[in-house]
Amino acid sequence: MGKRRIRFSCKTDDWNEAAALARLYEEKKGIGTLPFSTVEVPTFAEFAERYLDEDTGHLAETTLSDRRACLRDGGHILTTFGGLRLDEIGVPQLRLWWNEQVVAASRSTKTGRIYLDVIASVLSYACVLELLERSPVPAFRETLRRRSGTKRAREEASSGHKVRPIERPEEIDALVREAGVEGLVPNALVLLCLDAGLRLGETLGLRWRSIEWGDDQDQTRALRIEENRPRSGQITSPKSGRSRRVALSRRLRWALLELYQDHDESPQPEAFVLEGVDPSNFRRREWRRILKRAKIGHRALKDLRDTFASQLLTAGIQLGYVSAQLGHADVSVTARHYARWIEDEIYREPMHIEPGEVPADLLARLSDPIVTPHDSDRPDGVAAAELQVAAGSNEMQSVTAGRDRTRTCDPLGVNQVL
Repeated sequence: MGKRRIRFSCKTDDWNEAAALARLYEEKKGIGTLPFSTVEVPTFAEFAERYLDEDTGHLAETTLSDRRACLRDGGHILTTFGGLRLDEIGVPQLRLWWNEQVVAASRSTKTGRIYLDVIASVLSYACVLELLERSPVPAFRETLRRRSGTKRAREEASSGHKVRPIERPEEIDALVREAGVEGLVPNALVLLCLDAGLRLGETLGLRWRSIEWGDDQDQTRALRIEENRPRSGQITSPKSGRSRRVALSRRLRWALLELYQDHDESPQPEAFVLEGVDPSNFRRREWRRILKRAKIGHRALKDLRDTFASQLLTAGIQLGYVSAQLGHADVSVTARHYARWIEDEIYREPMHIEPGEVPADLLARLSDPIVTPHDSDRPDGVAAAELQVAAGSNEMQSVTAGRDRTRTCDPLGVNQVL
């Protein structure tokens, strides 16, 4: 149906000549040709470059950097799929890749799913451009869902299975001590993660104007967490999308004050507290040296945030307070993440908060909870170099680190007198 037969005379008795004339006629009239031009399906590696150039403009800089790393030559994706045409990739090929690059390589299911999400993004863009009819990734994800009943999958799916806090007080003490030996900047960074529970990007995004210094005996001292500075250096809001106020422990306050006074000139309020710190270099250099001297084995900086949360919960601090300090979107997130320390059947006597202390101050006296920690929280040399504030004056004299200085009572000129 819908077809018609065309007849015409070639005016020749020679069959070959008649066939040639017929082909010329068909070409001229477009008979027998497709109404659209055929396009050769590209390989996965070729199309991955196009995907990165055309369909990643909406991604954050750090996410785009991760996508490029996942799709690099010789990576875990292109090693398997790089030479295959897009229409040659199906569920069997995805299963083979999963077994080789995830299961056999002892990578976690979470890591495998991250790579699978990247593959899905590339193939989905190919579907948008009509180079593929459908992506095989949804069907493969269904096979993974059926595998989720295994013991390993249940362990990996359990909330908080990668939470590794430092639980022994003597190890926490050793870590803090060696961070102080490493220098003022490493000491401040470690204590921001440990005593304030900040994410690394939040420590790098902290500005001097965001410190409410308060007084050593005043519970109003705090940090305003308003910005996040991830690996890309691009300033964003905190992960929760909103700012929060985090209590400032005594020893963290003194560490920040020492760092402030170490500058030859008072830092500007808008300056970053940890200006110039490269997180990758810090992990490879200062952090490794601190861990080696503290003799506590390999640890991630994230473990300090988990130590902050788990130790406060163990000390009897309310879940809602800990959740707010961490900046979780909902208290249920904290409850799932730290369930092991909330549901512990072993009773522990709650630690008593002394006058002028904030809950984070408990971390400084875990090894001896009976001792009142006022002067012992101050770094060596600071207790002996008290800030001398003249009555009715905004001038203060400090001989910290052996140097006489004249500064305003409040480093930022707007907060309470130190």
